[in-house]
Amino acid sequence: MPPSPLFSIWPRFAVIAWLAVAPFASQAENGHHMLWEVKGAHNTVYLLGSVHMLKAADSTLPPEVLEAYKRSRTLVMELDLNDAATESLLGSGLDSATLPEGQTLSTVLGSELYASYLAHAKPLGLDADTTAHFQPWFAALTLEQLTLAQSGYEASAGVDAQFAQRAQADHKPIIALETIAEQMGLFTHLTIDEQRQFLRSTLQDLHTAGGDTAAVVRAWERGDVKELERLARQEFDESPELMRRLTTERNRKWLPQITALLNDDHDDLVIVGAMHLIGDDGLVALLKRQGSDPVQH
Repeated sequence: MPPSPLFSIWPRFAVIAWLAVAPFASQAENGHHMLWEVKGAHNTVYLLGSVHMLKAADSTLPPEVLEAYKRSRTLVMELDLNDAATESLLGSGLDSATLPEGQTLSTVLGSELYASYLAHAKPLGLDADTTAHFQPWFAALTLEQLTLAQSGYEASAGVDAQFAQRAQADHKPIIALETIAEQMGLFTHLTIDEQRQFLRSTLQDLHTAGGDTAAVVRAWERGDVKELERLARQEFDESPELMRRLTTERNRKWLPQITALLNDDHDDLVIVGAMHLIGDDGLVALLKRQGSDPVQH
């Protein structure tokens, strides 16, 4: 089975939220990074907009981000990548990503869509036997993950993995906002019709992934929130229901956990996908509505 794409939950949207294919700029052009700080009564909570895949040669983190890490006693991340149970599940057969017994990808997709899928999958090293029992959503994620990997982008060089490695070496605790099972549930609850549409849209977008990603990365490197919001709106317009599940609902679920950090007597660094920090329903806006004052670096 190919490497699990769940580390980067939805690669097409992840060029904004979970994936990127360029490094942090050593200094953002307008003086900003995707880093905010929020003052609590006795501490500071840092909010870092993350990307999950980088080229190894381009993965240097900026000093401001490293300083926030140094000051923080605890990391708060979408997943605890150092947790043995998480690591085991990421490397397992992922039963929920496979179709029920008696069903195959070819039968649930239909001949035309399945032929299009194979035409994209085979150049990436995915043959019909390997993916025969994939759920369509998992097939779509795998295609996008491998498309980026083929171009040299690695999860191990991404922001999340880098900080997880640092935290392990420094014996710094990580608090997970959710579990792998919860992340997978975002897709396992899709109907077969929704999964077909997801895969169809994925296939249509693969050939433009490079240009789309480059536009997002340029804005992200500059800390250009308005441009990222403009790009994000395009994805919301295309798939509003799934985008609501992937971002808005999760933001509201995480908000109480992040708000509680403002009562700590030590600093914390929260690392989530960049899309979770932007827009009217992003964590920055939600914190402002609660009376906090996040300041972008």
